[in-house]
Amino acid sequence: MSKNYYEILGVAESASPDEIKKAFRTLAKKYHPDRNPGDNASETKFKEISEAYNTLSDAKKKSEYDTLRKYGAFTGAGAGSGGGFNPQDFEQFFRRGGGGRGGFQTFGSGGFDDLGGFEDVISQLFGGQSPFGGKKRGRQQARPQKGADFTTSLSISFMESVNGAQRLVTVSGKKLKIKIPKGIENGGKIRLAGQGQPGRMGGTAGDLIITVKVMPDQKFDRKGNDIHTTVTIPFTQAILGGKVTVDTLAKKISLTVPPGTQPGMLMRLKGLGLSVGGKQGDQFVKIKVEIPKDLTDEQRKLLEGWE
Repeated sequence: MSKNYYEILGVAESASPDEIKKAFRTLAKKYHPDRNPGDNASETKFKEISEAYNTLSDAKKKSEYDTLRKYGAFTGAGAGSGGGFNPQDFEQFFRRGGGGRGGFQTFGSGGFDDLGGFEDVISQLFGGQSPFGGKKRGRQQARPQKGADFTTSLSISFMESVNGAQRLVTVSGKKLKIKIPKGIENGGKIRLAGQGQPGRMGGTAGDLIITVKVMPDQKFDRKGNDIHTTVTIPFTQAILGGKVTVDTLAKKISLTVPPGTQPGMLMRLKGLGLSVGGKQGDQFVKIKVEIPKDLTDEQRKLLEGWE
């Protein structure tokens, strides 16, 4: 059965090389076997559009292909019809490389023949990976392919992100122990090599990529390696000064609040933040002053007298 490569790619016969390439890229993304594992129909379609692109992207092959179409190879006319060239088996002509050394090549049992520009496009789309082997001038050459990566996410507490932890996750029925590194940030990624989709033709397996989500904490907020927290003191302590207990990542400490402390003041605790990447962070304590809503008559008289 003869094939219309223009119809297969969905382009006009007058399509430019860029238009042909664009059409192939769109279809290749849709039908690539790595995106349709186990789908024989998609694999067949991918071979078909690749065969079409392999022909139409090569100027010489395209010229010979257009010549065959011009002389009735798609009409089904018998020998001698109109005096034009009409091979009895159009596709077999392509498989033999009709037209000499520069003739068309299609799919053999081992994969693509003389891929040329087709490999370049596949490399751009899928990182140099092709789901089929390669055949170089009669010598079949299988190309190992790395398997696709698996992705998942994992939620952890703030303190687990600070101190590190271990978790068990299940991927494709397999239980894996995950080591969460100290100081990992929200959105950080952990990669487990070889725990993704199996490779093809002897290729290595893909990886498992875990995106870590750090849950908010009621006491602490992180900004880089610095830790921020808030303490509330009565307005009398803000005026007179005193000591207040503050939670840090490791323990509770006593912080001296100076007299005349203003609401929103930041006090720095040097070296009490995170140590990640060779950099030591600090802890910043924001002072919140509590203003009483209800005063006794005596308290009111004292304040009025103070004014």
